[in-house]
Amino acid sequence: MAQVATLPRRTTAVRGGPNNAVAPGGRSGDNNVVVMTETSVGEVCRLLDSQDLRYWVIGGWGVDALLGRCTREHKDLDVLLVLSQHERAWRVLHEKGYRFAYTWEENVDVPGTLMDSGVQPTAYVLEHPSGGQVDVHVIDDRSPEPRPLWSTNRRFSSGALDAQGTIDRLPVHCMSAHMQLVAHEGYELPETHQGDVAKLRELLGNGRPSD
Repeated sequence: MAQVATLPRRTTAVRGGPNNAVAPGGRSGDNNVVVMTETSVGEVCRLLDSQDLRYWVIGGWGVDALLGRCTREHKDLDVLLVLSQHERAWRVLHEKGYRFAYTWEENVDVPGTLMDSGVQPTAYVLEHPSGGQVDVHVIDDRSPEPRPLWSTNRRFSSGALDAQGTIDRLPVHCMSAHMQLVAHEGYELPETHQGDVAKLRELLGNGRPSD
């Protein structure tokens, strides 16, 4: 996602963590992979809300949030977190069993206390022992205009973070349909992303997207 929600990638894999947390995902009937269900995504969002943590849902669930319904299976939940609350959000998610798995190649470490080397990542994945994933990208909220902290030539357009959607009957902040389309440019789209783009275009055209 570097290009705000979809860059290529994996560079580092570090797995581990307790196995006693509630499983966040379910199993796909097609390929038996763990998916982030609407209920599990709603639980993560409610957890962040309960701690007054700012976040925006992006990626596949960001599209479905704009639609107000789940239209396909998702292997992860993509979110934007703000730098000023990032370390607290990291610890809140770790308390629920999520553990650092790997960084994306667009990751840029910034000073912090999350890693032994005295840094915190800005583009990475947290994974639950049962397989559910939260894909995190961190934005700089220290100035009036938020900006990505990971390596990208993209910038947020006006109103990019002003959209609202619904997941599991919960109102959530999410990326605008226009910015989601921008995030899907510049790489070869897999079939699921092609479907997301079609739904976004219908939303922007004031039509009703089909599943």
